[in-house]
Amino acid sequence: MLALNFDPFPLLSTERLLLRRIEESDVNEIFILRSDKRVMEFIERPAAKSIEEAALFIQKINDLIKNNEAIQWAVTCKNDNKLIGTICIWNISKENHRGEIGYVLHPDKEK
Repeated sequence: MLALNFDPFPLLSTERLLLRRIEESDVNEIFILRSDKRVMEFIERPAAKSIEEAALFIQKINDLIKNNEAIQWAVTCKNDNKLIGTICIWNISKENHRGEIGYVLHPDKEK
């Protein structure tokens, strides 16, 4: 069976982007993403209704990472640490060596 270990948390980067761990200080940006109807249109979960729900979502992410069940990164521009989206690997099947990739990006951010 595949052994997963997300500790230490893997930082990823491209020429323009940094993918880092989502932090509690990202709660406002997570709330904006998870409450935006355009972002949530094709995501089968209810939109966030409060900052508290966004904070609980961050805690859930951290618990999944801690238990090596899923991983989610904050997408930021290298010149600005502000979260503009997230990308994750979840629904991981260790037995079948696969998982699902999901992402959300703020619809009003420039390319």
